Amino acid sequence: MKVGAVFDTSALLAHVRVERVSAGELIAVVAENGDVTGVPALAVLDALPDLDKDERQLLVRMLTDTAEAEATVILPLSGPDLLDVDRLTSIVGGRGTAQAVLEAHKNGTSLATCRPEDIVDVMHPDDVVQLS
Repeated sequence: MKVGAVFDTSALLAHVRVERVSAGELIAVVAENGDVTGVPALAVLDALPDLDKDERQLLVRMLTDTAEAEATVILPLSGPDLLDVDRLTSIVGGRGTAQAVLEAHKNGTSLATCRPEDIVDVMHPDDVVQLS
């Protein structure tokens, strides 16, 4: 199982709020290629306080429903990555986004975001998928 894309907090919020169809489309394209979309654990924790009841249910389904859970994977935060996430947080402004940047780099894949201006200093533009 290869991570074909990584969602930051803004992409995760857009997906569970159904604000951007492109988020779901990206998950589908990545799955069609036999890969999974990575969702950093810290992005989930960052997003939870901002979700209403229906949005939380969509997130739970995304994380637990067999079909959706096969297309996505929660990316855990390991001990060695803690300091890198902390350093990146001061640049990108959020722990979930910081872990997403780190995971995209570690996995050699694209980072999906609705806020590319937040990551301009840490990601090459060719490695960023701006959700529209």
